[in-house]
Amino acid sequence: MDYGKLMRRAWEITWRYKFLWVFGIAIAFCRAGGGSGSNFNFSNRNFTGQNNQFGQFMNPANPFSQALERFFSSGLLWLFIGFLIVLVILFFFIGMAVVAYARGSIIRSVNLLENGEAVNFRLAWEEGKKSFRRLLGMEILINIPGLLVGLAIMVAVILLIWNLIKSSGMAYGADQSAIFRSLLTIAPAFVIIICSLACVAFLIQILVAILEVFGSRAIAIEDLPVIAALARGWKLFLANLAPAIILALILFGISLGIGIVIGLPVALLLGGFVVVVVGLTHLAGPAWLVFLPVIVLLILAVAILTSFVRGVYLVFTETLWTLAYRDFTHTEEGSLLNP
Repeated sequence: MDYGKLMRRAWEITWRYKFLWVFGIAIAFCRAGGGSGSNFNFSNRNFTGQNNQFGQFMNPANPFSQALERFFSSGLLWLFIGFLIVLVILFFFIGMAVVAYARGSIIRSVNLLENGEAVNFRLAWEEGKKSFRRLLGMEILINIPGLLVGLAIMVAVILLIWNLIKSSGMAYGADQSAIFRSLLTIAPAFVIIICSLACVAFLIQILVAILEVFGSRAIAIEDLPVIAALARGWKLFLANLAPAIILALILFGISLGIGIVIGLPVALLLGGFVVVVVGLTHLAGPAWLVFLPVIVLLILAVAILTSFVRGVYLVFTETLWTLAYRDFTHTEEGSLLNP
């Protein structure tokens, strides 16, 4: 496989047929992902002293603390968890529907272009309809395990918070050492559960990525039903294991480079933004809320910009995998003709 030629052709299609960017940006919005980490460094002084704000917050005499305790002790907690689960599932299915339609439009359009046919936005949109139901069915089938793991993590986090609140400040009269006793009791089991779920989720994600790449193209290009497409895609992946892994590693490197190029300016911008907000809060007090519309617009602008860049990159990757899939199938046909 000529990886350089494949990538040049993928970029040529991506840059020339810019109407495909609409579908890539749609996928980027629905598959927006990211991680954030926080380091909480509490000195001993933070947990001691009569003016400890956290102690005041957790004090049972605090009306808000009492309301929080009633909430966690009542059936409202489970109603809240149920509402969150329904909301996650709703957005999960809406996102999968958009991704299935957009991915089908890109794959079928690229396939038509490689067959020498002319393609425009209207035709690409119509092409998306032809494989939408089967691609959506595939998305649902292969993503349900990941959804269940994600919901399990969400419920575990909520239950951890509930147990901490019940067994720490509210149970011990806001004694701060009770929080550490609760953490020492609950945290080990919680960490084991979360790490186990995270490992399962990682393995599921790898399998889902393979099936999505190859199964979706078996559906969109070869017009196979869902189960047959997944079997076909898996077989083709195993038959072309080395080039598929090399291509994935190349894309990972490109993605990492794009992430650094975009992420560093965004991080600096957000860092400066946080400094400005903190300064305004300190100097102007509640009056800083006047700047809230500007803050919202800035966050929205950053989200749109990153989604745009990621959308163009997703068109490139979808195009590249489509070209690779065609190359894999042509190689397979050649080996069948010349045993």
